[in-house]
Amino acid sequence: MRIICLITLFFIITHSAISQITIDNTTYSITQLVNTVLVPAASGTVVSNVNFRGCLNVSNRYQAGYFSTATTTQSDMGFTGGVVLSTGNTADIPLGLGQNPGSAAQMSRNYTSGSAGEIRSSNAPAGTDADANNLISPENYYNAAILEFDFVPVTSYMEFRYVFGSEEYDDASGSAFAINYNCSDYNDKFAFLLSGPGISGGQGYLNDAINIARLNNNSEVGINAVNNGNVGSSGGAPNASNCTAANPLWTNGSSTAEFKGFIDGTELNGNTNILAASYASLTPGMTYHIRLLIADAKDGAYDSVVYLEESSFTTELVGLPIELIEFRGDCFEKGNTFEWSTSSEFNNDYFVIEQTYDGANFVSVDTIKSQGNSSSLSNYYYSYENRLTGVNYFRLSQVDLDGKKVALKTIAISNDCKSNEEQIFANFNHSSNSIEIEFENDFNGQYAFTMFNGLGQISFENSDFIDGARSLKINLPSHVSKGIYYIQFRSKDQLYKKKIMIY
Repeated sequence: MRIICLITLFFIITHSAISQITIDNTTYSITQLVNTVLVPAASGTVVSNVNFRGCLNVSNRYQAGYFSTATTTQSDMGFTGGVVLSTGNTADIPLGLGQNPGSAAQMSRNYTSGSAGEIRSSNAPAGTDADANNLISPENYYNAAILEFDFVPVTSYMEFRYVFGSEEYDDASGSAFAINYNCSDYNDKFAFLLSGPGISGGQGYLNDAINIARLNNNSEVGINAVNNGNVGSSGGAPNASNCTAANPLWTNGSSTAEFKGFIDGTELNGNTNILAASYASLTPGMTYHIRLLIADAKDGAYDSVVYLEESSFTTELVGLPIELIEFRGDCFEKGNTFEWSTSSEFNNDYFVIEQTYDGANFVSVDTIKSQGNSSSLSNYYYSYENRLTGVNYFRLSQVDLDGKKVALKTIAISNDCKSNEEQIFANFNHSSNSIEIEFENDFNGQYAFTMFNGLGQISFENSDFIDGARSLKINLPSHVSKGIYYIQFRSKDQLYKKKIMIY
């Protein structure tokens, strides 16, 4: 067991900084936290059999409640409100704005064994839980909080968004009492366990549930899987191997991509970025069950929380599955190139490029795998080497995970262009971080510059046309990293292409 030293410090502080996260443990019942806060009332998703296991109003302490945010806390977290589950006391989460959590007393509420509702591996059967045991094993589990309910989906897809935070993380305070349990046995974790028709998790959870609290590489989310990359000095003998076992992409000394750090106005030493839990193979109209579970590992000290975004639990599609920004095409000697961008994608499986020969019927040229689910800019590029002369018509369509197809945009491409693939010479100038271009022949007109990475994604684009010249210099932005790229100049009737190495 860890030894927790309680140091009482007395300060006279004259400032107006107050926390900007508000915790409300009494306004909403447990059922309302699910069926009013987490699941939108008008979503069409039917919710029933809501239940909570954990401590509620034990000496006025709660492991579940409602939270709302403002100012920098809201901008740091990204949520305006929602449901919070904690292995400690939710009322201990707020902290003064601008205060480093590592400089404050630790958030550590270890409920006494036998407290009303307290779930730990050493309690009598009424206070134990098979799923918590499976999640935390081989360590003992403590102070588990479990919110569960049945739901009937409207479509085959479900999703909600969340942020995980913990006091076990590196507090980065540099003080004599600093803690860091990264890569140790004190690996607090949580799980979102989904069960029902057609689901075979094979992970040992009740009802053969599947844990959908996962990173993009399918690693479970917990202290050792997502952190700032610094192996801890607390909790016995932390070792980098504990982190790589939890997440094969974890790198010693480098922050995990999903890790954010502390959120201003909250007590937890570290937090993840916004993550999404989703599942795409539900049967609409059938009843499913989900358990939202969080627990301390190895002992009950130093708490962890999970914030569930308000109104984010949905099983219905709202609007189009994607938001298309642009779809355009160009010709070159052997065929056509296509570029398109999306600002968001939801339940998206793949794109289809189609061509029509009679102006009425479209046939598939090829399919291109999509991002699937994304709330940021996504760029795509495709080359088709089988063009016909004259004007050709192409359509971009989208197919979602349910097999539903939506036509997005149709464009016309004049295939009378000239290819100048062998008439361009490109050199990367490392000292000036620029690409120097020379053309074999003089040319007139204006050309736009586009640069693609090895996946066909646009890495850099000059949207302003460049005046015609025998030689050009393109200054690259700092975000363009080392690697092999494909550069392209295009005008109304010409296309110049070349591969180049940035080093």
